[in-house]
This record gives sequence, C-alpha cells and structure tokens, in this order.
Amino acid sequence: MVRRSSRCFGKREGRERPGRRAHRRLRRNPRFTKGMAMITTTALPQAAEIIARVVELQPWLRDQQAIAEQQRRIPQETIERLSEAGVFSLSKPKRYGGADFTTREMLDIYRALGSGCGATAWVVWATAGGNMWSNAFADEVVAPVYETPWVGNRTFAVGGTSRHMSGTATKVDGGWMVKGAWPFATGSVHASHGYLAVFYDDTDDSKVGMVLIPKEQLIARNDWDAMGLAATGSQTMATDGELFVPDERFGFPAELAARTAELVSQGRGPRRGGLPRSIVSSTGVALGMADQAMEVFLASIGRRSVPYSPYTRQVDAPVAHHIIGRAAMQIRAAGRLADATVAEFDRLDAENRDPNADEILQFHTDAAYIWNECATAIETLLRASGASAISKRMPLQLIARNCRAGSLHAAHNVDTWLENLGRSMVGVTAGPSSMSVLERRS
Repeated sequence: MVRRSSRCFGKREGRERPGRRAHRRLRRNPRFTKGMAMITTTALPQAAEIIARVVELQPWLRDQQAIAEQQRRIPQETIERLSEAGVFSLSKPKRYGGADFTTREMLDIYRALGSGCGATAWVVWATAGGNMWSNAFADEVVAPVYETPWVGNRTFAVGGTSRHMSGTATKVDGGWMVKGAWPFATGSVHASHGYLAVFYDDTDDSKVGMVLIPKEQLIARNDWDAMGLAATGSQTMATDGELFVPDERFGFPAELAARTAELVSQGRGPRRGGLPRSIVSSTGVALGMADQAMEVFLASIGRRSVPYSPYTRQVDAPVAHHIIGRAAMQIRAAGRLADATVAEFDRLDAENRDPNADEILQFHTDAAYIWNECATAIETLLRASGASAISKRMPLQLIARNCRAGSLHAAHNVDTWLENLGRSMVGVTAGPSSMSVLERRS
C-alpha cells in the first residue's frame, strides 16, 4: 500500500521578513532560504518558576504513578497540568518560543519531575532532546508544526542506532518512499509529528537521514509493555506500506550541523553540546527518582518492624541506619558528580566551544555512572523494606523498576561506558561516543 502525503504542512503564519544580513547568510544554503519563521517574543516562565510549579505538582504526579503504569502512558490530565506549568517549553525549539535553559536548569527541572514521577520526567527529557532535529529542516517546514497551539510535546524522535530500530528510504522524483517500524518511540502518544531515522543505502550504514512525518500518517502499535518506565508509552510507530515523503521533509546529519550553525549565528539556535548535553541532563531524572525513594523509605521506617530480629521497630536497628547512610551517600555522590558535569558543560557553552571527543566520552561515562548509582541506591532501600514493598500498591518497587530500566538504556549503560573510558585511558580505541543518527555525517 502506498500513501502519499501533502508536500507541505499548511500555510505558514506569522512570517517575518529576514534582515538583510541574515538573508545574505542564508543564501549560502538554498535549502534553508525558503522562509524564516517569526521569532516568538512571548515571555516564558523562568526555570525557577517551572521548578516551583513542578514541586507543587509532585503530590499529583506521585498519586498518578501507578495509574500511568497501568495505562502504559502519561494520563492526559497530567499532560495538561504540566503544559500549564510551562514544562513543555523544553520540548519546543527556542526560535518558536521554546525554553533556552542552561544544562544546570534543565537538570534541576528533570530532577523535580523525577521526584514526582520518573516516567513522566523521562518523556519530557526525551522529547526535549529530540526537538534538536528541527534544525535539520527549513523554517517553512517546521514552523507550522511548532507555531500552532498544542498541549504537551509536539514531536518525538527515534531511530538511527541500528537498522532494526529504523526505517528505509528510496529516492524517487520529488521525494522519498519510506517504510519501516520505529520501536521505543517515547513521546509518540501525545505528539503530532515524529522525526524518524531512515537508512537510504542497503549496504552502507553511514547513509542515514531523518524524516519529519505527521503522526496521523503512521500506525501506533500500542505494544509498549515493559517492567520499568511502562508509563512512557514508548510504543512502536510504523508505516502502513510505503509512504511518500517530500524532499523538504528529509534531513541529513550534515545539514543538521550546517543549519544549527546558521541559527546560532542569528541568535536563534540551541545551546552547544547536542546529544551529549541531553544525556548529561537526563541524570536529573535518575536523581529525582532517588530523592523520591529516600522520602518514601524514611516516611515508613518508623512503622516497619524487622521480623526474626531483636528489633520491634526498624528505626531502632543499626543495620537500617547503615543502609540509610550508604544509600544517602550514593545519592549525594551521584548528585555531586552531576553538579560537576553540568558545570563543565555550561562552562563550554559560555566559551562558545563544543566538547571534544575525550570530553564527550567522560560526559557519557559520568551520566552512566550517575544512573547506575541512583538505581543501586534505590534498590538498596527496596531490599531493606521487606516483603511488603513488593506489592504494586507500594511506590518504592515502581521507583526502583523505573530507575533501573532507565539505567539500561544504551546511553546510560555503565558497563559499556566504563569499558570505553578504560580503553581510552590505556590507549586502546574506544567505541564510538554515539551511534545515533544525530552524530553521523552522510
């Protein structure tokens, strides 16, 4: 079955006539001269305001955690409340009125969200990172997507790490015939469009690009059923046969880099760091879940006994004191490492410098280490909570499963990144810092 989509997303509104200097710069790349969207001047909430609003929402988010897991998606009312709080300004590009926060501010927002619901924080983080792909397309293509009113995250992005997680594309007159299935499509439940990776050469894995497709032209398989982060709704999105995608909605990694440089020169681009910056900021999600786990444990320790021991109350048991201290120090150490890592990222941003290969490797390893330490600390508290903690009515088991699931993401897998760091330190070639389509050059 072949489905053909419109060659454009609709009439572009609010177009601003570019200044002569910007126009001269853009003429160097004809692909991006077709239009410039209006720079939104509406005042956005500051990071501190968003954090304060999220903290107010934490009781709601915690109450909804189990419901969200059962539904295997973030409930619509939660999306609406977060949208009102300004949270989804993170998943909107700066030039269309989105947030322009430092790595420190992003991590703090994710930490506040993670302390309410780890799966919700994961969705916000993933969709915020994915919107960087908007830079690979002309403004007239993406402006209609982001400038129309929407509740929640407008886009999601997935694929590129391997062929089995991506689609394929064949060049035809005026565009590409695309087909495939994209698993782990976090954010697809509430989005209207997706950035999807496609391989366009049968034998060369470096030949990969990204297509922008309205979600209504895709099939949602509703197949996400995981032991952790089940509420993220990270289902598989697929085409129904082949789908025609016009040339203007096909982006290459090299164009992403060129377009990003153009936008930065105009003052409309994202902060430096790209995917590694997103990975580092994700540690706020893990730290937030660890914060919540410690609160839950301390709130119940006075009511818990220790069967088959001399202690009628766990709060009186020295072993419990040791466990709490150890978990607290794991969380504190992870937080201190996150502080140092984001400070380094923001320093590079202030110096207008991208991280080099060695720095990227260290950043990835730092993030993976933080995720693992948080997951381990939460599991330590879970083991000390007794058999009653395994009930799905109890929040600690859900927090533990969510955090461990997040730590198993390829970008957060501590064993992989410790090996890469060790290889680099002894002069042996390490694995690539990223297999993502975002880091490729075609």
